[in-house]
Order: sequence, then C-alpha cells, then structure tokens
Amino acid sequence: MLTELLFELHVAATPDKLNKARKKAHDWLSSGSLCPEEPPKNLEADGLEVTEIVKEDPKESSEEPKAEPQKGITTEDVYMTSIESLAEITARCIEQLHKVAELILHGQDIEKPVKDQAVVLTKLTGAMCKEVTSLSKRFTGCLTTVGSKLKAEVLNPMINSIQLEGSNSTTYIQDAFRLLLPILQFSHIQATASKA
Repeated sequence: MLTELLFELHVAATPDKLNKARKKAHDWLSSGSLCPEEPPKNLEADGLEVTEIVKEDPKESSEEPKAEPQKGITTEDVYMTSIESLAEITARCIEQLHKVAELILHGQDIEKPVKDQAVVLTKLTGAMCKEVTSLSKRFTGCLTTVGSKLKAEVLNPMINSIQLEGSNSTTYIQDAFRLLLPILQFSHIQATASKA
C-alpha cells in the first residue's frame, strides 16, 4: 500500500526499510499464539481503502497446525518488543517522508502537480499513522493476554505506556508531514517559475 502511494507521487522512493520493520512487528505478533490474532483489515485514509501488505506464506499455514503457546514469553518481552517496534516503525516512517522531501526538492522533474502530491502525501501519512495505531492496539492486546495473571497495578502502567508510545509515534509522523509543507511550496514556486 505504501509502495503504491509512493508510486503515485512519481518519486523514486520505495519503503523497503519501513516494510521490513512492519513485517518484523507483524511476524512477532503472529508468532506467539498467546497474542490475539487480528486479521488484516481494510483501513480507510481519506476515502482511500488501504489494505495491509503483510501476508502470511500460504505454505506455512497449510502444512502446520496452530503452534503451541510459547511459554517463554513474559510481559517484559512483550513490553520491550512493542516499544522497540513502535520506535523503529516511527523512525522508518519519518525517514521515508524525509526521503520523499529530498526527492521532491532535488531536481526530479515534476510529473505530478504539487496539489496532487500534497493529497497523496496526506493519504500516505494517514496510512502510516493508522498502521502505528493498529500495531499499538495489537501489542496492548498481546500484553493484556500474556499478563492476565498480573495485578492491575503492574499491568496497567505497561499498557498505558504502549498506548502513549503509539500516540507519540503518530504525533511525530504528523509533525514530519507538516515539515513537508515548505518543500511543497518551494516545489510549486519552482514549477511556476519554470513555466514562465
């Protein structure tokens, strides 16, 4: 999905590192059968249907029955993995927006009007934020399942921390998007000046 939106921008940027980080987080969540399984669902970003890219290998699901619950997973493991995954995905999202800004700024011939680029960037940012929010909810569900025998005084701060990290991550991504505005304005000025 992110690749398709980047393709719409007509810039030579692919979200390889971001997709890798997303896949790593989704794989970790789906590897532990203690974590609630949430099927990929359609997300909506400003009227655009967005389907998660992460897919399971059909060979794996047909050959092996459901894995035994992993007894070695602790609440601390889930907590640390969730914080690390959210931080990595946020960093990759911001890195991707930075790369797009560089490509827009440094001499790519504008095949798409700046207004259309802004719309696509808005959709891209929305999709990134929804992915982080979805992962945050899945990690929270996993932590709740793994820590079901813990007291609320121990578990609730961890859950709140993951939710706060997810919220902070979306804020960082939105701030990175806002920083693209001057680049789009400059790109528009350049395109207007070159036509005159």
